[in-house]
Amino acid sequence: MYENVKVEYDGKIAWLRISKPPLNVVDIKTMQEMIDALNEIEQKDSVVTIITAEGKHFSAGAEVKDHFPDKAPEMIAKFTELIKTILASEKITIAAVRGVALGGGFEIPLACDMILCSETAKLGTPEIVLAHYPPIALAILPHIIPAKQAFEMIVTGENFDAKTAKQMGIVNQVFPDENFEDEVKKFVAKLVEKSPIALKLAKKAFKTSLALCFDEKGFVINDIYLSQLLKTEDAVEGLKAFLEKRKPEWKGE
Repeated sequence: MYENVKVEYDGKIAWLRISKPPLNVVDIKTMQEMIDALNEIEQKDSVVTIITAEGKHFSAGAEVKDHFPDKAPEMIAKFTELIKTILASEKITIAAVRGVALGGGFEIPLACDMILCSETAKLGTPEIVLAHYPPIALAILPHIIPAKQAFEMIVTGENFDAKTAKQMGIVNQVFPDENFEDEVKKFVAKLVEKSPIALKLAKKAFKTSLALCFDEKGFVINDIYLSQLLKTEDAVEGLKAFLEKRKPEWKGE
């Protein structure tokens, strides 16, 4: 179905791999394929979507040629659609990043719920060097790290390593290069053993709360908990299994 991406399913895990070596540059066609693949994954019963790439690098970003005035409107619209598709996913989205993740190749992981990096990964927003700025990073970064720190990153265009990104709060975990994918699988395995419906609703409550004041957050989070989560079979099963000292049997409903 796709030329520049690959989709694989492993139980409750869906893998979406950018496949445009050596630098996995994301052009308009690849953006559309990623959107289509994510929409396909959304219809499956998977719980976690891992967005990663083949080869040594995650992505060097969007195609530079697509930034010229004649193509930029189409490219910006398509890339924004891709980011919105990631943000709207009900799955837990995880970016597994090795090598470089620059420009749009950094903004894609920023849109994910979590970022896992190999220890030699390099991340950054170098657009300012070309007299551009990164629209998605401008919108998302100040919600992840302090605004002044985000602004410095954007206007200097400097790259930073995975460990620095973890210290800043951008990256969740950093794993050794030599067994990076195995460590990613171990990390995700701890998630998919949980109740699928509980994970889905926990994400829904968390994402909804980010844009609200405390009173609104409390109301929305409590309402989802009481009117949706507690009405699921898994919520009851989790309590029963704990009291009965046994492993829960999740139904995902």
